[in-house]
Amino acid sequence: MKKILFFLNTLLIITILFVGCNYNFSSIKFEKTKPNNFYYTNILAKDLTLESSYKCIILNTNFYNEKELSKENAETIKAMLKSLNKNNFISKPTDLAEKPSYKIFLTFDKDKFVINIYNEKYLSIYPWDGSFPVDYIDMTGIPASQNLYSLAKYIFN
Repeated sequence: MKKILFFLNTLLIITILFVGCNYNFSSIKFEKTKPNNFYYTNILAKDLTLESSYKCIILNTNFYNEKELSKENAETIKAMLKSLNKNNFISKPTDLAEKPSYKIFLTFDKDKFVINIYNEKYLSIYPWDGSFPVDYIDMTGIPASQNLYSLAKYIFN
């Protein structure tokens, strides 16, 4: 009798485990390649345009100082994104520093983005939980008033 109860309990547990693991994976889309090299930048620009309230924090990675950007300074990010064209988006540069000088964290209702500012020339944009490679941007040709490296130096001086 004990063997029958043990067998039935084991059969019940195994059945519950297999039923609990049944998930329909066809509803998930697995994209293998990034649609374009400015994919995350487009999403960030859309969020900046459509959402009126968001939090924007800048971090100096050398001293780990952190400051919140005012709305006027956050508008510089929006202006910089508007001045970009397809030629500004590049693959990962070979002369890129390992650690960015500054980081900007943009927190929206549903999304969170990070902008790594390496120097006057390079920056990268990516979401907090992205599945594609980051967007690398060459800032050559962008006015100094819209260069995020200049903004970061201004904030921390």
